[in-house]
Amino acid sequence: MNKQGNNARGSITAMKTLILLRHAKSSWNDQAQRDIDRPLNERGRHDAPLMADRLGARGSIPQRIICSPALRTVTTAEIFANRLHIPLELIQHERQIYLGGPAHLLHLVRQQESNIDCILLVGHNPALTDFLNELCPDARVDNMPTCCVAELQFQSADWTSVDFAQATLKTLDYPKLDRAAAG
Repeated sequence: MNKQGNNARGSITAMKTLILLRHAKSSWNDQAQRDIDRPLNERGRHDAPLMADRLGARGSIPQRIICSPALRTVTTAEIFANRLHIPLELIQHERQIYLGGPAHLLHLVRQQESNIDCILLVGHNPALTDFLNELCPDARVDNMPTCCVAELQFQSADWTSVDFAQATLKTLDYPKLDRAAAG
């Protein structure tokens, strides 16, 4: 699947889509538990399938999922993969997502193969919010809430050339948007 769009001159330009996903709400019930081992709580187990379905309804199906090795991100990634019918083998665990900031995340994205047009990166705050704002300064998002999905597009044929301040924010969606509209 090769996504393409028209630029101002009408010629065809290759497009890359990067979907940033903050993990679903996690549990703080066990204060002795290591941070990396915290599971999803009930709200997180509810919101992840909801947000995966909304992503799928928009037609954004990742060809690769990259996630932090933390239990809450792995579980969120697996829920999204199952709902979007993506084989679990396409989930790649990357430690630098757990501890890294925007520069680390950009380096990771730039390492992806050019034949992949859509990537889902599942991580943590504050790094994801900072990364989003570096990629798309016009977005100016204060905080990506839990289970927030930010779909970004780059006019690029390969991931090696993506950079800060080059993305266009296509969608910013999170569970409470649905609740706010209903209330």
